Amino acid sequence: MNTITVLNNGKKTEVGLGQVIGKYKGLNEIQHGGADAGYRSYFARYPDQNFSVMVFSNEASFKPNKIAHEIVDIYLKDLIKVELKKETLNVAYESPKKISISQEILNTYVGNYDIKPGVTFRITTKEGQLFMQAPNNESGLLIPTSKTEFAVENGKAKISFVTNGSQESLLKLHVNGRVINAEKVVVARETTIKLTDFEGHFYSEELSTEYQFVVIDGQLIVKHKRLSDIILKFEKDDIFFGSNWFFGKIKFIRDANNAIKGFEISSHRARKMLFKKQSI
Repeated sequence: MNTITVLNNGKKTEVGLGQVIGKYKGLNEIQHGGADAGYRSYFARYPDQNFSVMVFSNEASFKPNKIAHEIVDIYLKDLIKVELKKETLNVAYESPKKISISQEILNTYVGNYDIKPGVTFRITTKEGQLFMQAPNNESGLLIPTSKTEFAVENGKAKISFVTNGSQESLLKLHVNGRVINAEKVVVARETTIKLTDFEGHFYSEELSTEYQFVVIDGQLIVKHKRLSDIILKFEKDDIFFGSNWFFGKIKFIRDANNAIKGFEISSHRARKMLFKKQSI
């Protein structure tokens, strides 16, 4: 479980079998956090010091990893080898030189950008400025440093846009030495589809659970006996996105007669989970 996983392309990760292997202030650390509904947790072990910290919370905004590390700072203060250093940031992030960009150009960047299925950055504009809303609902002002590059107001990241002049474009998030690509969602006209075609009961043998799709007040709604209703938003062709964080990208599957026979659902933790349409 403490062996770092190596991907097929040879790149090493920081994860073993269910554990994150790394360091905290010079100490070897094995940790993992958890989150669901309004619950947050964090468990960290320091094997060389035979010391562990576990933090639980029933408040969604609580940051258990922060509290856990503050506890480590108290109990292992004499063993800490490296003080936590301020993150090295590009000068452009700390003191960006703002330039003026026309509203016409800003409008081309507005839209939703998918990092992973169901995980989306939202770019909006207001009063001649660009704003970004992250998947965790945190939002921030984007300060233009060129026609295609923007510094995030908090100084910890930057955004760049790659466009070919059409609707299709790419957002690149530069943060912590990494570059994360997010493709812009191109929305087709909803008038081209008939929502009632997607109604029905769908069952997953793998999950042993069923969802019902119904049209209510002009919206495609997903119902489940244990969950609140989930609203599906049309993207293009037979692809929808769910309003719930785990009900991400839904791609409907058709048979030889062009009738819906099921769907595949993907989110940031699952890919192509199959649900088959049931005969009622």
